[in-house]
Amino acid sequence: MEVNRVANIKSAIKRAELSAKQNAKNSSQKSAMRTAIKAFEANPTEELFRAASSIIDKAESKGLIHKNKASRDKSRLASKLAN
Repeated sequence: MEVNRVANIKSAIKRAELSAKQNAKNSSQKSAMRTAIKAFEANPTEELFRAASSIIDKAESKGLIHKNKASRDKSRLASKLAN
């Protein structure tokens, strides 16, 4: 993982490395969430709904998305499942 070496202080360099690592992890989790939602929309089944809902809840608990957005997304998925 490449980190821009702007900082000269050892603790600042460590913090920049940790931030880059966390950003990559957050990005992959958001990507997994979007993928699960798209998979459900392509073929709305109960199993895919539960998987997407679980991933949305995990993203909310980690603070990646706001609780209202998580609730809205799950509500939209549930309405698609009902139709």
